[in-house]
Amino acid sequence: MGREETGPGMRLYRQVADRVARMIVEESLAPGTRLPPERELAARLNVARSTLREAMIALEIAGQVTIRTGSGIYVTQADTRAEGDLGPSPLELLDARELIESEIAARAAVSIDANRLMALEASIEAMAKAHGRETHREADRAFHIGLAEATRINPLVSIVDNLWSQMFSPIFERMGALTGLFGDPDDTALNHHKMILDALAARDAELCRARMQAHLIDVRRVLLRASLFSADTPPGP
Repeated sequence: MGREETGPGMRLYRQVADRVARMIVEESLAPGTRLPPERELAARLNVARSTLREAMIALEIAGQVTIRTGSGIYVTQADTRAEGDLGPSPLELLDARELIESEIAARAAVSIDANRLMALEASIEAMAKAHGRETHREADRAFHIGLAEATRINPLVSIVDNLWSQMFSPIFERMGALTGLFGDPDDTALNHHKMILDALAARDAELCRARMQAHLIDVRRVLLRASLFSADTPPGP
């Protein structure tokens, strides 16, 4: 567990998790009690449903609630404080990646050489042949880092590597597992990578930017699947 955070600097999902934890105690909600539906609870707390989702996952990691996919969230134990720092908000992390990696893709389109194109193609082939979650993710990561390397701007490689490292945080891991992001039979990442590679080969910067944005927006779509909480509509931003 990371260091404990308190006050305004605390991650937003942690603040919301603590509010829900206090609500459970103050309302004397017994173990096994089902919490209100996502839409209702988000309105009650006046927070975005996406932030509430992250907060609930933090509470589950802390052992205070249980998430039953397609059914709801159930109280496990009462405590007034959630777990310590579990990593950055997965959705904020994706926002950062979309902002940075879309521009990286555009820059790579004008600087990439034949050898780097071949290396990216090899990472796509490794992703297609991957067996298991870890080998799939490593091939995925290799593609994105390789794209940054294609810009020939070394600090960008470090930035992308750091962003990817944060995607292995406890909260991202659990959110990805719950929503089926890892090992999804309907995984579209491979096709997105192929489309980005085609745009790179065409040296089309605008198309590279647009296709990287589409790729990361699709990852966000998976993380916001409604089935995490119940069969209602997907959460808004």
